[in-house]
Amino acid sequence: MSEQSELDELNRVLGRRLAEIRREAGLTQAQLAVRLRGTNRGWQQAVSRFEQGKAGQQSLFFILDYLRVCGKGLGAVMDVLDEYTSLPPVLEQRAKRAVLDATAGLPPTQRSRAESYDIGLRHKAGQQVRTEPDIERRVRQVVKRAKAEAWERRLHRVFDDVLDELHVSSKDNLSIFLKAFGRKVFGALRRTRKTRPVWRDKAMVKLDTWAKEHELPPEPFVRMKQAVIALFAEMENRGELD
Repeated sequence: MSEQSELDELNRVLGRRLAEIRREAGLTQAQLAVRLRGTNRGWQQAVSRFEQGKAGQQSLFFILDYLRVCGKGLGAVMDVLDEYTSLPPVLEQRAKRAVLDATAGLPPTQRSRAESYDIGLRHKAGQQVRTEPDIERRVRQVVKRAKAEAWERRLHRVFDDVLDELHVSSKDNLSIFLKAFGRKVFGALRRTRKTRPVWRDKAMVKLDTWAKEHELPPEPFVRMKQAVIALFAEMENRGELD
């Protein structure tokens, strides 16, 4: 619901409540108008519009005078006002809508996780939206997280395929090292995606020493590296990394 529609709904609910209060006081709109300003010239129309929720952002003094004429206090409409003031701040609502718009094209499961992540951000004190740039930051965080989860699922499928191919059990310590290595390869490819080829080559060469540093056989790591590079190239061709 937009900010304007929220105000419109508040006006409608508040108008209906005040109309009930006026009728309970035994007053017509014309009588109320006279008691409000000593004359009903134009004021009866103002009262009618207000009770229909068409008065826009009516003055608080108008509402207070209306209640006073009917012999009521602000408590008579407090539940209506409390419901409105309990809504999230305007910028928070804009951020939520921006996230929904940004994730609308994602698969249902991925979109649901992205929205859950955004809820978590909204409940963190340091992640409250206070400016328009904060909204852009929030959207970037959620989209980045959604993409990372999608990449992680793709990586897991590749890991499982390579482990099956190598006949390595998921309970084997080697599988832990292979998965960690696979993530390092994927991360290096991402970091060097838009750099000069020489930087990617250097990153790949550096990773080639990883198995030796951990005193593990190099062959499984070569295979994992090949599989992750192939996955990365496929995702890049499909535009999944943009």
